[in-house]
Amino acid sequence: MFELIKSMTFALVMVPVVTAGILCLIYGFGELFNMISRIGHSEK
Repeated sequence: MFELIKSMTFALVMVPVVTAGILCLIYGFGELFNMISRIGHSEK
């Protein structure tokens, strides 16, 4: 029973952590592509 509670707690803790990580990755890629597109536009 304790193992089940422990694994459930671990899952509940990991869900927001993983969600935040994915959001940070998406935001980071967005910033990266914005920088690349700015460099491309400034050359023209």
